[in-house]
Amino acid sequence: MQTGSDTGSALVARALVPYNQKPDERAIALLVDDLLRHGDSLLVHVAGRQEAAAALGDWHRLTAEGPTDSPVGNWNHARALARTVRSFRRVLAER
Repeated sequence: MQTGSDTGSALVARALVPYNQKPDERAIALLVDDLLRHGDSLLVHVAGRQEAAAALGDWHRLTAEGPTDSPVGNWNHARALARTVRSFRRVLAER
């Protein structure tokens, strides 16, 4: 069984692979859902922390606007969510 930390690491790793390893659209959609759930679970822990301010702004923009309308929009969105989740995790690790 994966811990929350292991899950977060695995999600980030799945999203931040090279472009030639991009999964199919269904896998990307599932990854986005998982990243959104995991990021939401971290929000309560990083909210109000100055060192998380930029990542919180990114998270708000990404969740409010969603992916761009382009051939790799969903993939780029997943990767941006993963980078933001990674930032949240770094802030939490610095406690």
